[in-house]
Amino acid sequence: MADAPSVNFGSSDNVLTLKTGLTPYHAPGRTSEEDGSVWYLLQVTNDSVRPATRVLLAGQPPRMALSLLPHRTRPAILAVASSDSGTMVETATAYGHRAWRVIVPPVTTVSLAIRVGNAATPPALFAWTEPALASHNRQLAVFITGVAALIGAAALIMGGLAVLIGHAAPRWVAVTLLLLLFSWLSGTGMFDASLATPIGGPYGLSAFLTMLALAAGARLANAIIPVRDTWPKYEKLFHRVLYGLIGLGALAYLGLPAATLLTDIAIVLGSLAVAAYLIIWGRKGHKAAQVIAPSAAAFALVALAAAVTAVGGLGESLTGPAATGGFAAAGAILLALAVIASEEIAVLPFLHGSHAARLLEAQADDKMPFDPATPAKSLALAAIGAAHQGVFNLDFRAGLLTLSPEAAQMVGLSARETTISHSDWIALVHPDDREVYNRALEEYRHRSGLAFRLEFRTRQNASAKDGPYRWLELRATIVTEEDVPSDCLGLLSDITQRKEGEFAREMEDAERMRDAALPRDALTGLGNRVALMRALDGLGQGFDGALFALLDIDRFKAIHASLGDAGADTILKQVAGRLEGMRQEAQLFRVGGDSFALLFAGVRREPLSIGNALTEALAAPYRADERDVFAPCSVGLALGSESEDPFALIKNAELALLAAKRQGGACARLYTSDLETSAPGDSVALESELRHALASGQIEVFYQPIIRLADRSVAGFEALLRWQHPVKGSISPADFIHHCEETGLIVALGRFALERAAADLVRWQRYFPLRPPLFVSVNLSRRQLKDSGFEAMLRAVLVGSGIAEGTLSLEITESAVAGDARMSQALERIRKLGAGLSLDDFGTGASALSELHSLPVDTVKIDKSFLARRTADTAGGTGNEGEVMLTSIVGMAHDLNRAVVVEGIESEGDAQFLDRLGCEFGQGYFFSPALDAPGVLDYIARHYNIGATTETG
Repeated sequence: MADAPSVNFGSSDNVLTLKTGLTPYHAPGRTSEEDGSVWYLLQVTNDSVRPATRVLLAGQPPRMALSLLPHRTRPAILAVASSDSGTMVETATAYGHRAWRVIVPPVTTVSLAIRVGNAATPPALFAWTEPALASHNRQLAVFITGVAALIGAAALIMGGLAVLIGHAAPRWVAVTLLLLLFSWLSGTGMFDASLATPIGGPYGLSAFLTMLALAAGARLANAIIPVRDTWPKYEKLFHRVLYGLIGLGALAYLGLPAATLLTDIAIVLGSLAVAAYLIIWGRKGHKAAQVIAPSAAAFALVALAAAVTAVGGLGESLTGPAATGGFAAAGAILLALAVIASEEIAVLPFLHGSHAARLLEAQADDKMPFDPATPAKSLALAAIGAAHQGVFNLDFRAGLLTLSPEAAQMVGLSARETTISHSDWIALVHPDDREVYNRALEEYRHRSGLAFRLEFRTRQNASAKDGPYRWLELRATIVTEEDVPSDCLGLLSDITQRKEGEFAREMEDAERMRDAALPRDALTGLGNRVALMRALDGLGQGFDGALFALLDIDRFKAIHASLGDAGADTILKQVAGRLEGMRQEAQLFRVGGDSFALLFAGVRREPLSIGNALTEALAAPYRADERDVFAPCSVGLALGSESEDPFALIKNAELALLAAKRQGGACARLYTSDLETSAPGDSVALESELRHALASGQIEVFYQPIIRLADRSVAGFEALLRWQHPVKGSISPADFIHHCEETGLIVALGRFALERAAADLVRWQRYFPLRPPLFVSVNLSRRQLKDSGFEAMLRAVLVGSGIAEGTLSLEITESAVAGDARMSQALERIRKLGAGLSLDDFGTGASALSELHSLPVDTVKIDKSFLARRTADTAGGTGNEGEVMLTSIVGMAHDLNRAVVVEGIESEGDAQFLDRLGCEFGQGYFFSPALDAPGVLDYIARHYNIGATTETG
């Protein structure tokens, strides 16, 4: 032991190689134990201050499988003994291998006696730290599982393909991959403790499995490129060699001397021979070989890797055998993809060795009509006919097509009309498919040996001038004579039922995808108003046959007030549930708070009967809050044939719904032209809709930012009403405000706007306590000023909301107060209440300039037309009249101590010009469009700190 180097178990290395430190030890008169094992001495040191723990393992030495006499087991440590009683020695495991754990005390040198069986001299031993070995074992387990899963999945796919198409190639691919998988797992030692290894040992088992994989690979190559077609004289020799190789592998498994060595040599040479065979014929132009050729090299690497694993050629480490799995997995995937991609394999299972192939070959040779007299042809024709297929033989040179009786019957030809001209055949093909058919024949005509598949339609009756048509599938290949295309040989199949099924499934899938893609109402799951408009636009030519039903729950406001939000939602969901009964006939939508719509693509019964069925279905009581609730519905119906477009269809249904409501509700009305006279100018319908919209929350308040032009910080907002119509979408105030003023509805609408704006403003001021505080401008009409209860309502809003004084600003147009002293007095009282005042659309009235000094307003808002005129003058070079007018109006307003807001700012140039002019505020799309209340909070957060300051007290 004096000459042997000591191994430091206390070092930081994860793995230590012990081979150089081993010294053989023999008892007097003996060189080894009775079982052939040998003792070795190893001097071990632990120079650290902590106990050193190492796990001892025997590695895989090279050339173990090359010995003439077979090894029954892999190298293993059989026993370990220590010269120091303080050193602990115990057995351990490492991924199926026998191991020993040795714990050496701190600052200690000991001698270990290690008994190694079935190993070379000296043996390859390793000392691992326990964390490193545990990590190694986990990684190895994951790696082996992943590789096995990849190879197994590829084999499973190939097995399924073999069952599907009946071709031998994918079947042999599956067998080859499975055998390679088992061979590789055997090389990793997974089967060492199984019943398969005691006969010839692990090396014999690996050699046998790898030989079987080689034989399967050779059968795969023969299935792709048969030896009987390439070298017919050697076909019998090929099979004899194959059986001989399998026999040699069996001898290696049985443990005969030198059999393992010969098997490993045969595996290396055989894998190269298979790869060379595929590559050579690929270079000679064989189409299938050209497709498989890229995977031939990978196949050779897989076989070589398995052979190298068997001979231990990857060194002495435990990871060597497992590392070949990467090659095996890559080869498996490449091989499977190549087979799947090969039309030669996937499309023509009858081309090699089948009765159908021999029949086609005979037909191509003698050019005779199909005669079932000969036994071979009779059997082949019977098999083809039983499979509901027919033989297709196109002679390019003669321009004649010969069909089997089954094929002729598919196009309505008699058994005596099995040979027709190719031009007559093309005339039977559907006009839309002729170009595809001719192009495919022309493309594959000069690619002999490559199979192709073609689907097209032909007339069911050859004597008819047009349809009906049936779908045929042609699977064929091109035959050449002296490198000249002579025939197109293949099989015809009637696939009409399959295509009809595919079309039906595609329609169903498209319907499901369309329904899934439609925007949904969150409460009921029905389509919303956006989905309705898409459905209407998608009717196309079917618009005239459509029926549109619009229904509205009667007295829903009272129901909501009685049941509350939760109870009302329960009723709405139950209504939607009852409408589901119409799902087979119509598309369903919820288009508003209590409004639903149904769109029938085709009317199969009287429209009013559909409407009556709806009212009856919805008339039965609902259950909510443990009581019965009656929520009858009114239904308005309109026909597409009575409407010019989807918008007219909706309008007509609304008129019919209004007529049903006037009739007392709980009934259905169908639109007729006389309903137009009952709502002149749609004023009645509009008023009804507006009142309903205000009660059901369809009216919303949006806010457009007003910006300080000097520093671009947000100063306040203008409140703007938006009507979110359940069917028509967003409606501009310009389309309904005038009507509200005429009907008096503007009072209720204005109160709503003031209350909502005040509630929002106090929240913003609380979140952002700026100085000066944020303000909101709300439009005020002359009708509101004249309302006797307006000032009291305003006082309640200002006092109850808690907003800062003067920050709720009321905008009044100059036309509303011009020439009326009482209006000026009313404005004075409003200002004293604590509201701000702004003169809207300044400059557009005749008396504005002369009366501005007498109006109690804080701010004037200049109409956007002045800025637009200045922009047009600048762009067109027509003068500066617009700029002069703006300068004059702004100057006069400043002279009267009024702040100025300019509307319609569309560009940075507009903003800079107005800033130079001295305008305090501006608004327009350049800064922001109108925002909803949640969007306002985000906007303030992004813009308030530019020029404003926050309160700190």
